[in-house]
Amino acid sequence: MNELGKIFLGVLLLTGCHILILTILGAIASAATGNYNIGIIYLYALLGIGIAQLIYVIPLIIWLRWKRKWGIMKGVIIGAVITALLNGGCWLLLSNFYR
Repeated sequence: MNELGKIFLGVLLLTGCHILILTILGAIASAATGNYNIGIIYLYALLGIGIAQLIYVIPLIIWLRWKRKWGIMKGVIIGAVITALLNGGCWLLLSNFYR
């Protein structure tokens, strides 16, 4: 597989991690609060994923570096940066909307 394919695989890996984490945390939050309006829980989870992703992205990057999977590691980093930028843009948009 070429370098571009490995980078794309890293972005897909991070997307899968995001979906998995949002699903698990949403289920835990819904069960803990007894709230069946899951939409608002997922909204807050999506708005906070920019910082929360550091909890699982940094160990993933360290593990990929240790395994010498450079292309996938680059893809994970690119995906994390894109996620953080999109999350920051959403925060700015919503903060201006509610002023």
